[in-house]
Amino acid sequence: MKKLTIYVIVFLGIYGWCTSTILAQSSGESQAEITGIVEDIDGSSIPNATIAVFDQAETEILTGTSSDSNGRFSISIDPGTYVLRISYVSYRMHRVNLDLSAGETLDLGTIALQTEEAMMDEVIVEGERSYMRMNFDSRSFSVGQDITSLGGSALDVLDNVPSITVDYEGNVSLRGNSGVQILINGRPSSLVRNGTEALSSLPSNVIEEVEIITNPSARYSAEGTGGIINIKLVDDVRFGLNGSIQANTGYPQDHGLGANLNYHRNNINWFGNFEVEYEQDPGSGSTFQSFSGDTTYAYRETSESDETQKEGSANLGADFYLPSSQMLTVSTRISLENEQEESDVIYTDYDPGSPGVYRNVFDSWDILKRTNREDVEENRENDFDVRLQYENRFEGSDHRLTADADFEFGKQDQNSNLIQLIEEGDGSPLNQRTFSDETYQEMRFDTDYERPLGSNGRLEAGMRLNFDWMDNDYTIEEQQNGQWVVPDNNLGISDNFTYFENVNALYTTLAGETGDFSYQVGVRAENTRIQTELDRTGEGSDQDYLNLFPSVFLSYTLNEKNSFQVSYSRRIDRPWSRMLLPFTEISDTRNRRVGNPELKPEFGNSYEVGYLRYWSSGSLLTSLYYRHRTEVIERVSTIDGQGITTTRPINLATEDAWGVEFSADQELFSNFQLSGSLNIFQSDREGEYQDEVYSSSTGRATGRLRLRWRFLESWNLQSQLHYSSSQQTTQGREDGSMFVSSGLSKEFFNRKATISLSIRDLLNSRQYDGEIINPNSYTDSNYQWSTRSFRLNFRYNFGGVSGGGGDRGGYRGR
Repeated sequence: MKKLTIYVIVFLGIYGWCTSTILAQSSGESQAEITGIVEDIDGSSIPNATIAVFDQAETEILTGTSSDSNGRFSISIDPGTYVLRISYVSYRMHRVNLDLSAGETLDLGTIALQTEEAMMDEVIVEGERSYMRMNFDSRSFSVGQDITSLGGSALDVLDNVPSITVDYEGNVSLRGNSGVQILINGRPSSLVRNGTEALSSLPSNVIEEVEIITNPSARYSAEGTGGIINIKLVDDVRFGLNGSIQANTGYPQDHGLGANLNYHRNNINWFGNFEVEYEQDPGSGSTFQSFSGDTTYAYRETSESDETQKEGSANLGADFYLPSSQMLTVSTRISLENEQEESDVIYTDYDPGSPGVYRNVFDSWDILKRTNREDVEENRENDFDVRLQYENRFEGSDHRLTADADFEFGKQDQNSNLIQLIEEGDGSPLNQRTFSDETYQEMRFDTDYERPLGSNGRLEAGMRLNFDWMDNDYTIEEQQNGQWVVPDNNLGISDNFTYFENVNALYTTLAGETGDFSYQVGVRAENTRIQTELDRTGEGSDQDYLNLFPSVFLSYTLNEKNSFQVSYSRRIDRPWSRMLLPFTEISDTRNRRVGNPELKPEFGNSYEVGYLRYWSSGSLLTSLYYRHRTEVIERVSTIDGQGITTTRPINLATEDAWGVEFSADQELFSNFQLSGSLNIFQSDREGEYQDEVYSSSTGRATGRLRLRWRFLESWNLQSQLHYSSSQQTTQGREDGSMFVSSGLSKEFFNRKATISLSIRDLLNSRQYDGEIINPNSYTDSNYQWSTRSFRLNFRYNFGGVSGGGGDRGGYRGR
């Protein structure tokens, strides 16, 4: 911890010095100034008109401002050649070519904007982006056009994206591989430091698009054998004051209120996002288990749960547009969350009458005992984040240097009170409770440099320093003779667990074009140090390893509508820190979960061949892929002689998987679009644990089909079908699933306001059903983690005309 603190202090000191130096140098440069007055043809001043300075090609906005209440404006900028645009709603845009010298003050005088009624719709109604945009290295999906996820969370958004599946525990997988890295604006985030379930706290309305990268290059972090999912947040930089407010309500209870604000004046853009949410999630499930060994038993478990979540978050920051095409962004995020879950589990124990492994309950069986276990769990979590980002664009947008420093810290307290009563048969009541107090800190620094090489080449290089520290204190207590004590039975250990991870990386890539061929080769080196320790027992682990991760991409363009690509990359998947916790969850006394501090990382080699075809009304991407993984992590369940199932993650198997995936979109006729994906793959796994061989050979298909119809100019209807086939696992089988979601929206006030109604899981058919089959036992589990839900959403956008898009957050992840 001391070592981490020293790194933080030294780094922030260096970064602060660099920043102050840049600002000091920038302030000393001699700039030019542009002034003027904006009026209408009658001589009346126009306040809040948008004044934007573009590069000579008018492809990039460099700076801008808004006219004041008297129509006056003033802009400072480096000497050079530019294009000035002046615009206002319902007026014709005015354009001025500029050639500015150092220290020059250019007074444009009075600019009279001409009215043009026909321009009204053109200015207000922005062109709609395609829902799906496909490239070889990535596919992007526009979230703003997805009605069915409005008012939901990031998990709802991901569950609607082709190639991605979200299971009943919130685990995210890509093409059937759960070893996927989740990025927020191209960078890691504390939201997913302990798994993807925490994405439920990220509202869907702050997400602009989701980018899928199935075979990342060396410029990206090597984490994630399944690929990368990059969640890009809304980043709409407009001049003046603008933004949006949104509200939603739903059933089961799902209420939220939020606002996105942006104020851009002169060379500073201030931004903020605020969200409050109240939600209740009911759930239910059942399990049947039969065991035959030294003894024979069978029981059925039914559960009902109700989780209440109260969340609030704020994200504040500013973009400082510096001279010489530099930008500095300072931002901070605060997230407060309180959850309470009440669950009621009933265990019914049966007497089968004769030895054997059974698969269901027979009417002739006698009930030995019925037990009711109630659990009230409270969880409080506070997360804080401070971030600095710097970008310097040199001569042209393809030559730039970026740096990103991020410091995150937080605390999570989780307490449970469990009461177990005997409703029928013999036994004694039982009172238990658990306490879990966790604190964490994370510091990350990235820097990336890219520049052109000749007319068709490009060089990229960069580095990353990443430090993670976690301290978790866990206690299990049981009431005995009226006193709370730490039990001496098999409930698991009570101890303090510390975790430290340091990953340092260097990478370089070289790209170029030769005729119709283009290529990119790269290599990434990552050194990993992971240390764990239990304070009271002194047990722990220390892993230190250095790995190289090459990547190769080769593309061939047949013509503007047909192209091919082959690619290869090597990846790693380190276990979540939560998976390493050696503490036992006892909320379900018959089914317990425990972590494994001895887990090692997975390694994967991925090969892919793709064909991309465009035509006037659609596109099709066909991908053939093969993936080889070692040290594959699986959760293995074992049963002891008392009927208690313990599930723990282990490095179980080696996997070979191959498949074909189709992603397509097609405009059937005007304003009627159909898009979808189909992934068909085969997976073979084999491993050994406790002298028992676990293997599976299974084929599976997953698909999405999305229909979008815009009618009567302001109405929008969407429906989406989700399908996943059944599959064999190394321990049994999982059933397939299919569900439908739909939404209808109506726009008002020149498309500034939208009201929508969405229904998720229309047929209430989404659930998990799986079996674990062993020689001496059989387990069948069924869970429905969410029921059919309805949401009513309202959104209102306000503010001036867009002057261009910013690049806050550095969407291109490393």
